[in-house]
Amino acid sequence: MRKPSLTVFLLVFCIGGAAMAGDEEGESSFNVNGYFSVQSGVFVPLLSDFFKAHENEAFIRTSSDIWTDEPCRPDEDPHKPCYPRDHGQEPGSLSMFRATAQLEADWAVHEAVNVHAILRGVRSLATDADAFAQMPVFDSSLSVEQRREKAKDFVLRNYYQEFDLREFYLDVFPSDWLSFRIGRQQVTWGETGQFRLLDVINPINGTWHFSAIESFEDTRIPLWIVKGLIEFPSIDHSLELVWVPGLDRPQDMVTTPLTFVGAWGVPYTNTPSPFVIKEKIFMYPENDIEDVMRIGLRWKGTLGTSLTYTLAYYYTHQISPPIPMYFEMGRDALGRYDSNNMERLYLGFPRQHIAGFSLDFTLENPIGAVVKLEAAVEPNRMFPQTSTTYKKTCDMDIGMCWFDNPRHMALSYALVVMRPTMIRFLNPTQNFMMVFQFHHTMVPGITKEEESLLVEVPGINEYTVPKWTAMKFIFATFTQYLNGLLTPKLVVAYIYPDSAFVSASLAVRLGDHWRALLTVTDFYGADPYKGLGLFRDRDEINLSLLCQF
Repeated sequence: MRKPSLTVFLLVFCIGGAAMAGDEEGESSFNVNGYFSVQSGVFVPLLSDFFKAHENEAFIRTSSDIWTDEPCRPDEDPHKPCYPRDHGQEPGSLSMFRATAQLEADWAVHEAVNVHAILRGVRSLATDADAFAQMPVFDSSLSVEQRREKAKDFVLRNYYQEFDLREFYLDVFPSDWLSFRIGRQQVTWGETGQFRLLDVINPINGTWHFSAIESFEDTRIPLWIVKGLIEFPSIDHSLELVWVPGLDRPQDMVTTPLTFVGAWGVPYTNTPSPFVIKEKIFMYPENDIEDVMRIGLRWKGTLGTSLTYTLAYYYTHQISPPIPMYFEMGRDALGRYDSNNMERLYLGFPRQHIAGFSLDFTLENPIGAVVKLEAAVEPNRMFPQTSTTYKKTCDMDIGMCWFDNPRHMALSYALVVMRPTMIRFLNPTQNFMMVFQFHHTMVPGITKEEESLLVEVPGINEYTVPKWTAMKFIFATFTQYLNGLLTPKLVVAYIYPDSAFVSASLAVRLGDHWRALLTVTDFYGADPYKGLGLFRDRDEINLSLLCQF
């Protein structure tokens, strides 16, 4: 009964809210708007899978790396060397269901003081895939079915429900060259889409859907921030200062660990550790303000009529992924500490520096394009090690081991070209906006040996850190028909060397208040544990309905 009642409530309230909004005339110092949306999707094998579902298979593999024909399930046989070959989802099974209600208010208290607030409530349904979420505590006393039900309940309570003052900040304008924004907010520094470089102040919650096809506005986690802006009109430049004091919940200070959530999280590893981790403890930034707070600054200016540039620096934490830092040993049958037995694994988010720049250049006709270049350097990024060849230092007297995680400089840059183009035989009245993006990450100081010993995602041992070849190519295009009633969009992303996704969508404007969006996403991947191969079994058809008022 709960689902139909919620849907009816949303529809009735939306129609009423739209009617009230339509009765208002003129402007007010206090304005309220909002929306209701319902979004749902199902897994459907598409062209990349030749319309045939992946088999969720796993087999025992010996210590000498020899495959056997003995089938197993990693959640049923956690003490065996059970290696999944794939991680399929049943065709037609629910990929996500999310209902969102949001109210947004702006109040001009004074000509120099504005208040902005967003209140948002979210309810999502648990999916079958959430039964395989990797819990922070492994309870061997429970049956397999009990562990699955507990995992679904854990995901539902911690990730799929939200009722929050999402944004709440005060804009203060002491003068025409100085302003402050104080409160819970999003700060956007990046210039590129799909993949973030300098846009790292707010973490991301990508547990409820594939975040690369959702808007950053919806997936960013707002933080309590003090932001100051000093403008220099005579030279057309500005200086932005950001202080994040760490007043948010500790788990909101970092990107949500995807290993916890089933439908869109990282699947079971195909190279599991030779031990069972009984408990994972995440050491979120908290307690000491010197350890929690983050600071940054950005210098932005315009040179001539067509070039805008920024210089940025941010002192922060590695918000993703969590890095295994140390562990407490378990004991063997004789009561002695065993360095291959992890009783409690502690994962942290080390401090790091990020610096970079961006250029935004407009090329006049006949080229008629906008070119963006963005680059970021992380001089001291820490990399996790594989779960089978890690290096550690142990103290057998107290039963503790510390991982010898190396730090290296990581360099990333992205080039974006945007150009409106007429293709008259496809659309005789409206341009197609063409967007080309190239993204490259490199770790120049990494050794050949470390390339096979360090991983991007802890536990996914095949997901190793490349030195030069982490390249992404993205193409997107969209246009409008019938005066904006129909907006088709296509996004194609290729991750070197052998994975990709294609996402095609159609947005429909229904009157002044209603919007519908149908999206079909097809994932390609030769290896289910590398690149976008992690999602190759998650081809999806997704539909959302939104009412604005």
